[in-house]
Amino acid sequence: MADNPNIPTTKGGNVVHPRVERGLRKLGEDISLARRARKMTAQDFADRIGISRATLHRLEGGDPGIGINTLAMALHALGRLDALIDIADPARDVVTMMQLRDAVPRRVGKAWKSAKTEGVEVIDKADGKFVGF
Repeated sequence: MADNPNIPTTKGGNVVHPRVERGLRKLGEDISLARRARKMTAQDFADRIGISRATLHRLEGGDPGIGINTLAMALHALGRLDALIDIADPARDVVTMMQLRDAVPRRVGKAWKSAKTEGVEVIDKADGKFVGF
């Protein structure tokens, strides 16, 4: 499958899904645009993130074999590292939030005493108010 010239692969021979390829190409183009908008030459930007111009060219071209550290350093140099840090944040993930919401019980009742709490004095109220409120 990887021998087919129409199927994109990394330098290591790993197959890249076409949608992933398009996304990486757009990301590379966006990084290139952001660098140029900041009036940074390719060499200055490459030096700043600690890579060669050839590697920068691969990054800006959307090469799927570029390391995540290279991507992170490029985003950091552009002041956009926060976008990468928050990319999989559960608080921003609709599926995770829906699952957490579904896990919340419909009703909450008084907790039953367990064997672990027998013999231990449990204080529910202090001066007529609940503890912690």
